[in-house]
Amino acid sequence: MGAGALARAVDLLAQLGDDAAPPTVSELANSAGVPTSTAYRLLAELEHHGLVRREAGGTIALGTRMLALGRHAEAGLRAWLIDPAVPIMEQLTREHGETVILTAPCGLEAITLHVVESNRPVRLSYATYRRAPMHLGASGKVLAAYLERPDRERLVEALGDPALDAALEQIRARGYVITSDEIDDGATGIAAPLLDARGRLLAGLSLAGPTERMRAAGLDATVAAVRAAAGQIEARV
Repeated sequence: MGAGALARAVDLLAQLGDDAAPPTVSELANSAGVPTSTAYRLLAELEHHGLVRREAGGTIALGTRMLALGRHAEAGLRAWLIDPAVPIMEQLTREHGETVILTAPCGLEAITLHVVESNRPVRLSYATYRRAPMHLGASGKVLAAYLERPDRERLVEALGDPALDAALEQIRARGYVITSDEIDDGATGIAAPLLDARGRLLAGLSLAGPTERMRAAGLDATVAAVRAAAGQIEARV
């Protein structure tokens, strides 16, 4: 399978993961932007490897091998990144009384890997593996800012927002991002990147809570705490 065919096969799998109900081949091809004839050929190959399956009525669904791969990926991710991050996230939540979130890129979206919620009655709550737009909210924008240049250009092109690129450059220059009301009304988030030794993006760490409470606590001090926690996780990873 060539590079172009591989990219289209990945697009088909990603679209299957997004669809609420199993689509037909033509529906899937249309949604993924792949020619129907190409979709038939690629899906036959994916079915051969157990990555998709055909259902009664001609619809397509993800195959059982995807379940095995997903569980293996989750276990590896937990050992490599999540488990080292959890104690530091818990400490950050205890010290600042707000929800702490670990996110990572998922295509052109941000996916939540782990959440340590505040124990306050009024708090932000996020579901694990929740996906959200990468260009909105602190936990997404910090990822977008540190994407490799080709991926960042793809995101900006997909959104049709040239001004976004300049905003992301500013985030990189500062080393953190603060947003308010971009995903959840009345909420403010502060996020910093987790980078490897070469400066490549691993994940994002954010702390979020009700805007009034976040401002009363002092944004500058919270920024420093989030960046310090991100550095501690980088050292452990």
